Amino acid sequence: MSNNYRIQCDCGAVELEMTGTPRVQAFCHCEDCRALLDVPYHSIVAWDSERVEIASGKAHVVEYKYPTLEMTRVFCRHCGETLYNTNAMGWRLVSQLLIRKCNNGELPGELQSNAHFYYDRRIVDIDDELPKG
Repeated sequence: MSNNYRIQCDCGAVELEMTGTPRVQAFCHCEDCRALLDVPYHSIVAWDSERVEIASGKAHVVEYKYPTLEMTRVFCRHCGETLYNTNAMGWRLVSQLLIRKCNNGELPGELQSNAHFYYDRRIVDIDDELPKG
């Protein structure tokens, strides 16, 4: 899989481009994702940082560095849409929900989650057949 994907925030001020093969596509249950994004788990596609770029609207982007975590949230200053967040490994994590929303409600098959990470730290149980590590 070697594709290019483009997404934008709700108001269209910022466009993001992801290129190449993602490192991971999964559901993350770690405490850091939950704290940074205020979600019970995060459905993500993770790319190396150089594979995710702001294609347009860089002046409209805000970067929030969480004070006690090695994580950052990057979002549009106008509509507040989170474009991606970074983790301690420097990967850029793009929400599968945002990709789906920008792709006529469809998540490309090659970006579908294929595992759960940090499932032992979960706060909700997920009843599916995916590996839970």
